[in-house]
Amino acid sequence: METKIKKIGNSLGVILSKSILAATEMKETDRVVITSQQGKIVIEKARLPREDWGEMIMQAKEEEERFFPEELENKFDREDWAWE
Repeated sequence: METKIKKIGNSLGVILSKSILAATEMKETDRVVITSQQGKIVIEKARLPREDWGEMIMQAKEEEERFFPEELENKFDREDWAWE
């Protein structure tokens, strides 16, 4: 799709076609994040706060298990350590 940059009030903008919005599963009320990457304008749907928390928690749990396995015992713990 080719379009022109248009003046909208004191700003400039681009009108997105209905077919582009449908293909990207975006709608009129969605919030977006606009960035530039290697000379291109990238428009992405904004993630809701906490949307990816479940994934982040699972990653943290996996890292914790890797660094702190349940069995951390060693010879000192098994044989030498005693509470007095």
